[in-house]
Amino acid sequence: MGRPRTPAKVLELKGSFVKHPERAREDAEGSAPFEIEPPPHLPQETVRAWRDIVSRLPKVAIYNTDELAVEIAAKWLTVFRLTGDKESSTELRHWLGKLGFSPQDRTRLAPAERAKTNKFDDED
Repeated sequence: MGRPRTPAKVLELKGSFVKHPERAREDAEGSAPFEIEPPPHLPQETVRAWRDIVSRLPKVAIYNTDELAVEIAAKWLTVFRLTGDKESSTELRHWLGKLGFSPQDRTRLAPAERAKTNKFDDED
């Protein structure tokens, strides 16, 4: 299976379009901003988990379409905190990884450092 496509916003932050501007593209239309307030139907203990996750969520290329993934992760975090069982730990790690919480996933989201310019570029 091929690697999933990297969002255009992440590529832009990494500087990918500087060297190859012809590759610049826009992400799919219709994605609204991420809503940080939890959905009203969540139980109170899951609302606490939602707020914990959202406060730590990497804010790169996240939209309202990711709210369901955050809700599922919050529910698994609630179960993990109550039971500490292996299944909830595995599921929680899976969903948090999809949101950029694992070190490996975070490296894909973090903007790369810009290359230093040539010291002779500024001289006239």
